[in-house]
Amino acid sequence: MKYARRMILFGIVICMALVVGSFSMGISAEKYPTRSILWVCPWSSDNESVAMARILGDMWEKKLGQRIPVTSLTGGSGAKAANYVKNAKADGYTIFDAWVAPLVVGPLYRPDIGYSYEDFTYIGGLTIMPFTIAVRKDSPWETLDEFVQYAREHPEIRYNATGAITVPAMVMIRFLEVAGIEARGIPYPGLMAGIPDFLGGALDFTIGNVAIIARYGEEIRTLATFADERHPWYPDIPTTKELGYDIGFGKAGYGWDAVAVKKGTPDYIVEKLRETYKEIVTSEEFQDRCKEIGMWIVYASPEEIYERAVRTTELLGPYVDRLLKQQKK
Repeated sequence: MKYARRMILFGIVICMALVVGSFSMGISAEKYPTRSILWVCPWSSDNESVAMARILGDMWEKKLGQRIPVTSLTGGSGAKAANYVKNAKADGYTIFDAWVAPLVVGPLYRPDIGYSYEDFTYIGGLTIMPFTIAVRKDSPWETLDEFVQYAREHPEIRYNATGAITVPAMVMIRFLEVAGIEARGIPYPGLMAGIPDFLGGALDFTIGNVAIIARYGEEIRTLATFADERHPWYPDIPTTKELGYDIGFGKAGYGWDAVAVKKGTPDYIVEKLRETYKEIVTSEEFQDRCKEIGMWIVYASPEEIYERAVRTTELLGPYVDRLLKQQKK
């Protein structure tokens, strides 16, 4: 009898604890956020992605009731920003603008970088940016097939090699393999850095993106996008896949962006961020405002982003190894 009473009392205590815990969590969820949330971007303040983050931050503030200042924490090709968020408290007050370069590519070629994509919890995908192949408007090549035929016969044809180990660099390497071209990559510190030389005639072709089309559309001829489907803004530009030069990367070969917090952030905070984030990112107002600065918004679920990080690691990993070996020669 005494044992039965003890068990009943124990059960009552457990139930009360669960109720109190649930009640406390509910209160916490209602209170979050109680102060400003820092949004950490890996690129300089004049970058279009930072402008996009500011638009999202402004709209998110209205949903959450607290300021979301955007700060540019540059360094280490985005590693400084990623480590800052990874080493912050897992309390939902530090958000990472997680671009593929620092999130996935950095840890691939720097094992000592201090983090991996596994160290973050994803709120959702934000933008994708397929790369393009372009020539000048005064060039003789009207189609990708014409260009490929010429390039096969002229192995020293030159293009802008964007950085030492970057997604566009690996996309171009893969395309040249598929097309059977031996081109000469001229190194530049970034994708945009080689454009003046390309426009001036020092380079024969370039790897670009939608932002370059928007900025230099009158001076260039975009032959194709490295994508599985045509871009909705430029439906007349074919894809390399439909033209028979499928590089096989899918979205792993895009510039893509996601929003993340440190792993271990309480579930109720993550869910509140995810719910309000999705409402904004899928809204017509947000998408229109971002289109004005050349950013194509394509929402992806947290699960999709995690799977994309895994897939990008698998597909680009071998090309990172190749580029590292080339650097050592």
